[in-house]
Amino acid sequence: MLVRLLPVNEYGVYTLVLAAFSFICTFSDMGATESLAYFRRRAGIRNRSWVHYFQAALRFRQAVFVFGFVASAAYVFFTARHIGENTQTILTAILLMGFAAWFAIQSGIIAYALKLEQRFRQAYAVEISNEAVKLFAIILIWFFGWVTSISGMTGIAAGALIAAILANSFLVHPLINTEKQKRQRVRRSGRILLGQIMPVLPGNIHFALQGPLITWLAAYYGSVINVAEVGALGRIGLLVSVIAGFTVTVFIPRLIAIKDGALFIKRYLQWWLVLIVFSGVMMLAIWTFPEALLFLLGDAYSGLNVELMVVAATAVIWSWNGYLYSVNRAMGWVRYQEYILIALIAGQVSMFAYLEFSSTLGVLFFGMGTALLWVTYQLVLNATGFMKIDKHDN
Repeated sequence: MLVRLLPVNEYGVYTLVLAAFSFICTFSDMGATESLAYFRRRAGIRNRSWVHYFQAALRFRQAVFVFGFVASAAYVFFTARHIGENTQTILTAILLMGFAAWFAIQSGIIAYALKLEQRFRQAYAVEISNEAVKLFAIILIWFFGWVTSISGMTGIAAGALIAAILANSFLVHPLINTEKQKRQRVRRSGRILLGQIMPVLPGNIHFALQGPLITWLAAYYGSVINVAEVGALGRIGLLVSVIAGFTVTVFIPRLIAIKDGALFIKRYLQWWLVLIVFSGVMMLAIWTFPEALLFLLGDAYSGLNVELMVVAATAVIWSWNGYLYSVNRAMGWVRYQEYILIALIAGQVSMFAYLEFSSTLGVLFFGMGTALLWVTYQLVLNATGFMKIDKHDN
């Protein structure tokens, strides 16, 4: 709806700021939230509390937020100036971006913790409240004609605020207990948390940079139109990768609750079948009826059939990677994750020699190549972990 409402140049700026917003949320995490799945599974096996790990992860994300915000603010300012946006709009967008990211961090980690506790209804309520507020904001934008990038970011910020308020209301007392006698345990848990984060830190930082990098390539080598096309097609990519969100937020918490190794492997393989079938059906539908999906974006983005297929394929690959990566994190298979950066940088540097970034298609192929590098590496680590599962080797 927002793609159709905003003029191409306004949606280009919105895409730029949204990429920076996503970077803050991902960078401030660095794998801390997904580490909770590992600690929750281990605590469940040992019948112990894992609350202190939740507190440690939340504090970690809040502490790292400031670095992500400063970097994102600089990125948005200089890139937006490059594509011709005025300073007042840029500064307003940066403030809304920071506001939205701060509350999105809180609601995101709380919703994930609720799911790990099998409190799915409350977690869904948090997520739906966010989307409902954004939908209401879009209706207001349409009704009053506020078709600007600032209006779009205001909706993002409002949704994040409401979701954070609701999420905090669902927290039970033990999860928010900050008594002095427990603070030392939280700090100790923070050090253990860092032990889980450090091996995956290089890869997570690289992953967080991909959205801003793709947008920057489109802006630097192309124009605001290229940025808007990348952003608009990315919305279609989200439709294709809807199964990825379900996998990480619903299936993984249920999978890690399984303590029997043989049953764990069986459910793991069964979900792979679901992913492959779903991905195949989606790709076939897009290949057969590309115009139907492009119609959702409006006339300004018609004719991008090949670009749509590349975006869809990339979304499918990322959904597979999300599954592999989440299993690796939940099982504690983080050894050798630090070496992924070598493979990623080598692959991306190689792509620079063959791709033309002045076109939207070239930028999208770069994103697909990066996704392939990620999924290949995670698949190798996944297979290695399962070969050692009986030995409890993490």
